[in-house]
Amino acid sequence: MPPSPKASLRVSHLDVMHSRTRITSVIGPVHLPDDATIAARLRTMAEAGPHTRLGLRPSAHGNRWTFDPESCAPEVVRLDPPTSPMDLLDTASNVSREDHPTTVTVAGNYLRTDHNHGLGEVALTLMMNEVILGMIDPADPQVWQPSRASRSGITTAALRTYGSDPRRGWALRRSLDRTPRPTQSGPVEPWTPARTAAVVTTDPDTVRSLRMWRDRNLPSVSMYALTASVLHRALADAGLTINPVATVTLDARRYLAAGRVPLGNFVSGLEFDLGANPTPGRIHEATSEAVATGRPVANLALNMMRTRIGLRINNSGAYPISRPRDPQAQLLFSSIGPVPRQGQVPWLTDASPFYSAHNDPVGPEGITLTWAIVEGALATTASFHGNVFAQAVVTSALECAATDPIAYLSSVN
Repeated sequence: MPPSPKASLRVSHLDVMHSRTRITSVIGPVHLPDDATIAARLRTMAEAGPHTRLGLRPSAHGNRWTFDPESCAPEVVRLDPPTSPMDLLDTASNVSREDHPTTVTVAGNYLRTDHNHGLGEVALTLMMNEVILGMIDPADPQVWQPSRASRSGITTAALRTYGSDPRRGWALRRSLDRTPRPTQSGPVEPWTPARTAAVVTTDPDTVRSLRMWRDRNLPSVSMYALTASVLHRALADAGLTINPVATVTLDARRYLAAGRVPLGNFVSGLEFDLGANPTPGRIHEATSEAVATGRPVANLALNMMRTRIGLRINNSGAYPISRPRDPQAQLLFSSIGPVPRQGQVPWLTDASPFYSAHNDPVGPEGITLTWAIVEGALATTASFHGNVFAQAVVTSALECAATDPIAYLSSVN
């Protein structure tokens, strides 16, 4: 049974760390149920318990959050059909993030979700989509069984990772000794956030060609590394100055027992010095070593400790109020992989599927690059601040990467 309404529950400090930012997704065109059905399905999900995340009220000031599914259940908003689904990515919400941390918008045949990042990552967004579209039954207890747990899972992951093979600890130490630390210097100017997105789609034929190129030339390299390398090079070719230190996100759920899939925050962002023109092989080698040594788990534990200390010294963790006059793009790579249960999505016939996951960038110079496989196509979203990097420039770079990704791989080794 879920806790009583308005119960105070302890959450992970990772959730607190992310509670000042949000995640927006747009999917469509799809056949959508009426507003009352959407609201009822989400209310059922929220009432199933705090492990579904929707009934929690996030707070950036502590890790005791209120479970209040009645008042925190997502609000359903209806808008006119958009001229372009891109118009929905930064649609302003009149709903307070703390009072209503999740908003669902129906605009014609497009579905938009916007939730406080403290509740969870894109995995939570995908689960909400499946509930709304009737792909899973939120009243079925088995649906939520993998996410049920009384604790965050960090301790379990650490014991499974380092307890099973203590040599990983020594390998991790060597890896951390080589971990770069981004530096920033030079003149700055006043700044306020201006979250902006650029979205492109690589058609299925081009994705297949890219995979075939990989199989012939770099068979041991992941498509993640290949995609990250192409995007990095495309942005550099477009004229952006790229910080050689980039962040790669790795899901730490791989270190948990099979069948354990928490919906809270459990993805680790690791920094690597990739250089000015990183090859897929370099990215693959760096991420493979990190996974083998358990570095994602160590990084999550470190972030939890930093957040706990920040709360004690009253460090707000708010956005900076200035940015470098000559910005260096700090890239963050994030792959969703194939969108789950794609065959069950009620797409409109003869329409091109659109999917985007749009995150708050990390700092003024941040560009978060998120991609997913949707019906064989590669949907890529760049999240950044439009008053730091021009949207037209970023969009043009992504379009070049989507049109001819192999052109950026001619010099790899």
